[in-house]
Amino acid sequence: MDGPTHARIVVLIALLLFVANPAQSARPIHGLAQMYPGDVGLARDPNVVFVEDFEAGSVDEVVARWESVKNRQGLSLSTDSPAGSHGGHSLLMTHVGGAGTGAHLYRRLTPGYDKLHVRFYVKFGSDCFPIHHFVHLGGYNPATAWPQGGAGSRPKGDERFSTGVEPFGAKWRWDFYSYWMEMRSSPDKHSWGHDFINDPALKVERGKWICVELMMKMNDPVTQRNGEQAIWIDGKPWNKDGQCVSHLGQGSPRGKWVWDSFLPDPEGEPFEGFRWRRNEDLKLNFLWLLLYITKAPPGHVSKVWFDDIVVARRYIGPIRPPGSSRDRTRR
Repeated sequence: MDGPTHARIVVLIALLLFVANPAQSARPIHGLAQMYPGDVGLARDPNVVFVEDFEAGSVDEVVARWESVKNRQGLSLSTDSPAGSHGGHSLLMTHVGGAGTGAHLYRRLTPGYDKLHVRFYVKFGSDCFPIHHFVHLGGYNPATAWPQGGAGSRPKGDERFSTGVEPFGAKWRWDFYSYWMEMRSSPDKHSWGHDFINDPALKVERGKWICVELMMKMNDPVTQRNGEQAIWIDGKPWNKDGQCVSHLGQGSPRGKWVWDSFLPDPEGEPFEGFRWRRNEDLKLNFLWLLLYITKAPPGHVSKVWFDDIVVARRYIGPIRPPGSSRDRTRR
């Protein structure tokens, strides 16, 4: 085979893979944050649904922007904030072992959306106890001003679905924790949230600010499994064994199911995709900022800081520091 013919075949194969595997065909693009140094003005972008930068005179002013608040006394404003942030405040959630399970902020995202990104900055204290559940994005039908729960039960497809970005307890690794109508276990048995990345190398670093972004896309039409979800850590997707394993959609990545865990494996079967719903009235319509810790020793203090939360219809990306030149990031 001559050189030009071989080159044409390689290009053709690459194009076929791009079409067949949309979740893996990421292309470098600008995130919304690249257009707004320090995030200044980002809240006015037409793609943005909600912004919380915790720049307020009191915690009371902050919680007034949320609909459900748990453990108000565990919330405080801090002057610790991410590099490049335009503000000087973040929200500190504090958990004390033996005094409850933590705190949360919850609000609806109206009127409901078929695709959303949520970007937030988080910093875990160096001695933070392993976290049981964390930040969730999802939908309820009808939408409610409080989190409905549903742990251990499989959704029916017309009333709820959710995905959590989780630091996965003592393993301290990033992954999804998802509930939807086609979970692997049967309807009459417990159905705990499913995980998908399962890579110990995707570590959660304590003691530093981390940029986390979650994307969810609804299946449309509702009869199809063309829903998606993705995670970026510090603006980067996660690749393992030659495939992107942090962006799941119909056809990729390849892997295999072991009970409620999807294990990426290039020799496995293509991921089936997500049928998040069977009713088109069920949409993405809530954000749940949750610090939920169990089994911490009595008196053990765990601290988690949050800042610069943005919910938008398209990729947001990390903060662009004021005065920096534009760089490119990945979708």
